[in-house]
Amino acid sequence: MITELEKRWAELLKGPKKSNQTEIGKTKITAAELQHQLLQDEEYQKWLKEKEGVRIALEDAYAEDEKPLIDDLRQVGVNVKSVWNLVNTKSSYKSAVPILLAHLRKQYHLKNKEGIIRALAVKEARGIACGAILEEYHKTPKHAFNYRWILGNTMAVIITADYIDDVIAVVRERDNGESRQMFVKALANMKSPKIKDVFEQLLIDQCEVVNKEVQKALKKINKITDD
Repeated sequence: MITELEKRWAELLKGPKKSNQTEIGKTKITAAELQHQLLQDEEYQKWLKEKEGVRIALEDAYAEDEKPLIDDLRQVGVNVKSVWNLVNTKSSYKSAVPILLAHLRKQYHLKNKEGIIRALAVKEARGIACGAILEEYHKTPKHAFNYRWILGNTMAVIITADYIDDVIAVVRERDNGESRQMFVKALANMKSPKIKDVFEQLLIDQCEVVNKEVQKALKKINKITDD
């Protein structure tokens, strides 16, 4: 159901069907005149009504999908309507981290899984969530670049020294492509003599995104060394 709604939403975002009643762009009109035209345009009004209906249905579908997670979060005193409320808050939610980790391994729609991963990008998850993030990364198909990149983005926040070698293995595997970018950044946040050697080896990497991140990381390392 969610997939069908997302597909229809994407189609609706392209705009309403062209109507003979509304000639926009051929002559200069005021905002008030345009508003009047659109109010009289049956196709536009039909599109507007369906767009709002699909938006609400999609939000409800996402909410139903993540309900088990939200129920468990409320059990530990974290009262949110969506996991994305955690992503956008500045408040600490240490008690939510174990719940998020448990649900990361469960089946949810991609949007809600991304919310879980982004919600784990907090200092309270440092070290604790690294293993689960790496596990999720390795079991995700390599063509799912955006999802794997988000996992790397979280790792850049939560990495600890215990996981340096695991992350080095990720960035050295060229088949991981651009999704390695934030894992490179994760390593750049750590202090270890082996990291500089890895970055210097990656300077010949053919992936432009990774190469640029490596160059940025080396500048940071060299600056610290010079100081």
